[in-house]
Amino acid sequence: MKSLGLRFLVSLAVMVFGISSLQAQYVFVDDNNSAANTATSFLRTGPTLSLIAGSPFATNGTGFATYFAANHQAAIAYGPGFPNCLFVSDPGASSGFPFGDVASFVINPSGTLTYVGNATDPTNNIVNKRGLSLAVDRRVGFPYLFASFTGTSHIAFFKVNFTTCQIFFSSATTAIGVNGGAAEGMAVSLNGPHVLVVAFSDGSVQSFKILGGTLAPTAPPFNSTGFINQSAQPAGVDITKNGKYAIFGDNQFNTEVEVSKIMPGGVLAPTVDYGGAANASGVNLGPGSNSNNVWISPAQVSGHNYVYVSNNYSGQVTTIQLVQTTGVVSAIPPGSCTGAFTNPTTLQNPFSSWTFSAGIHTLTTSGAGGAIAVAEYGVPSTVALVKVQAPTGCTRETPLSPFADPNSNNGLYSVSVFPTRPF
Repeated sequence: MKSLGLRFLVSLAVMVFGISSLQAQYVFVDDNNSAANTATSFLRTGPTLSLIAGSPFATNGTGFATYFAANHQAAIAYGPGFPNCLFVSDPGASSGFPFGDVASFVINPSGTLTYVGNATDPTNNIVNKRGLSLAVDRRVGFPYLFASFTGTSHIAFFKVNFTTCQIFFSSATTAIGVNGGAAEGMAVSLNGPHVLVVAFSDGSVQSFKILGGTLAPTAPPFNSTGFINQSAQPAGVDITKNGKYAIFGDNQFNTEVEVSKIMPGGVLAPTVDYGGAANASGVNLGPGSNSNNVWISPAQVSGHNYVYVSNNYSGQVTTIQLVQTTGVVSAIPPGSCTGAFTNPTTLQNPFSSWTFSAGIHTLTTSGAGGAIAVAEYGVPSTVALVKVQAPTGCTRETPLSPFADPNSNNGLYSVSVFPTRPF
């Protein structure tokens, strides 16, 4: 009877939460500890997250000095026969000179992490005042990892050893915004022009061509349309699967995103602004406050992708629509949500343990993404698990969410999932 009951629960999880295979799903967070930093692993089972035995795993560096839009860990599979890798940033002073580094781990089949080593930008000698953001190149055969050292405004280019997950410094590129800001949000295009797209902390954006071991700016940085018209600051960034558009989540007291076309040579076109203060752009994207973090759904649903927005200040998740062939953004049509699903969805905070929602990541690798993990900044920090209603893009938080991370003493800013979306 117990066996039958277990099979029933598994079948129910498959039907309700869209688990299409028996492949385990792991959620990783950079604990951002200011003394001795660690990374924590969770196992996702249907509507719950559970801590994996052995957590936390030491990075041999230190956290703090970070920012919502900076992605502090990145997971990737390099193909059959190679280990799966996780990279975790240590923004603060590491165990030795200079300041800040990136730790690499092997992701074991059980979800535990095996520490490999640390690497840094040897040209950096200043504490990273706004964190250390990571971006990984997901093109097959391109073992490239990028880290923004915000103290010196350098983007470090690392190469990954496929067989060990160890990373090696290749070069450092100066990256400074129009108004003096450092690179915070970063993303790499899978298709189209192979570029690293950057959002600076000062309202400007830029793209860099990815060469064999160096970065080359495609054009000078420029202020975004949202910054010019509404004083918004592009922060988080994601790129469509076809490599034609970059979408920026704005650091602004409203739900606001901007879209830039990536031209054939990799240059960014002027951004098109959506949402914002009093809908000054002419488009209303909803009442959520602040849109630092954005994530595009793995695939299209009814001709468009969903873009999930973590509204950091209001503690909500807002879904908007994006047509990746045109770059046009629109709100979810009113009245779309059914049952317990809403848009936006206000995240649960039953014990007032967290103060801001932060990084966001889908859990499945197809369709609308199945569910979303959301990092929640606080002491202790938590991770929310939010189910997506695929036909509408509306969301609802699972009943037992959020799930505490007892290993963080300085607040979570971002979250990664493995297996991850392929772009």
